[in-house]
Amino acid sequence: MFYVKLTRLAVVATVSATLLFAGAMMAEARADNGGKHKAHTAQGVNGSWSRSTTGQRTANGHTRSTTATRNDGKTATRDTTVVNDRAAGTRSVDATTTGFNGRTTTYSSDAQRTEAGHTRDVTRTLPSGQVNSRTVDFACDKDARSCTKSVTGQNGG
Repeated sequence: MFYVKLTRLAVVATVSATLLFAGAMMAEARADNGGKHKAHTAQGVNGSWSRSTTGQRTANGHTRSTTATRNDGKTATRDTTVVNDRAAGTRSVDATTTGFNGRTTTYSSDAQRTEAGHTRDVTRTLPSGQVNSRTVDFACDKDARSCTKSVTGQNGG
């Protein structure tokens, strides 16, 4: 009976140590790059596809890179960088997207906090070279319990 209890205790200790070691290794690997990775594969009407997204925190924002691959081997990508400056009340987002057809679109958004809300300037450059831009002003009146949003610019950005 004593032998069985001792054997069970040794097995529990070994499993616990293994799990603890594996958890520490995973935490160390995640701490090395501070990033996260997601992958997804699916089967659809037109065949299979896969998508892989990797995100990385930075000192003042984050980056994200996504690649989608169709069953014919063609890929589409999107790379995004977000930079926040809390002290200045700003946030910028820059993204580059390349479609399955190889054509590239860029997107840029710069937001600035204001006393009553925020202002955001958005620019999108299409594969044809056409540049669409807009400005969004958002303001709230707390006393009146209402907010207004005004969008100006060409082609909606």
